[in-house]
Amino acid sequence: MKSNIKFILFIIVASLMLYLSQVSYKDFSLNKSISACVIAQMKKNNQLSSDLAKDYCEKEIKKKNK
Repeated sequence: MKSNIKFILFIIVASLMLYLSQVSYKDFSLNKSISACVIAQMKKNNQLSSDLAKDYCEKEIKKKNK
């Protein structure tokens, strides 16, 4: 009986930790994707400004996440 309680407690704590890490690092991943896209767009088109490239990348990445 004690091993079942320990196992259930472990599952609850692990689930809570996974949820917290997902909430904490969600924006970090999005920002890294946008940065990589901006760099790629700037290399592809030298005349493109960084602001326009960032706007384009944000729209495209958010469209793919829906």
